[in-house]
Amino acid sequence: MKRFLLVALLGIFVALLLSCSKTENKTVPDNTGTVSTQAASETSSPTFATPDLDGNIHTLSEYKGKSPLVLNFWGTWCPPCRAELPDLKKIYADYGPKGVIFVGLATRDTPESVRKFAADNGMDWTMLLANQDALISFQISGVPTTIFYDRNGVERGRLIGMSSYDQFKAQMDKIL
Repeated sequence: MKRFLLVALLGIFVALLLSCSKTENKTVPDNTGTVSTQAASETSSPTFATPDLDGNIHTLSEYKGKSPLVLNFWGTWCPPCRAELPDLKKIYADYGPKGVIFVGLATRDTPESVRKFAADNGMDWTMLLANQDALISFQISGVPTTIFYDRNGVERGRLIGMSSYDQFKAQMDKIL
């Protein structure tokens, strides 16, 4: 019985690790992000309440109607998330001063691990902890996933998987 439980838990753990790169769109051979067709409907942003690294609860309505918004779902444990970080930081440096709000939503991480990783890697934007409700509301099937909203809270684009600077820039131009 213990052996069966151990094998079952190991299988679940492997499935969770593999979900890091799972996408619902076609896989691109060079392992870069794909633009989701979900954004074509120009849907309004879902609601969520999720904590920051200090336990304060935040909602998406805090940002709606103020500025364009970029949500990046990621994890400190996720190799594609780490690989796209230099391009994400460059996009933040280029568009943050133009009023675009960036929010990182860390998945399956602790506040301490996110705080340390963000500090060590120069991630100066707002960090939240993505709870299960947020993942379901935003239909996140794997990380990294980056969602782009205009100032009215309408989704204008979504990148699923590791993305490049040019892919980020193309989406940014849609929300400004």
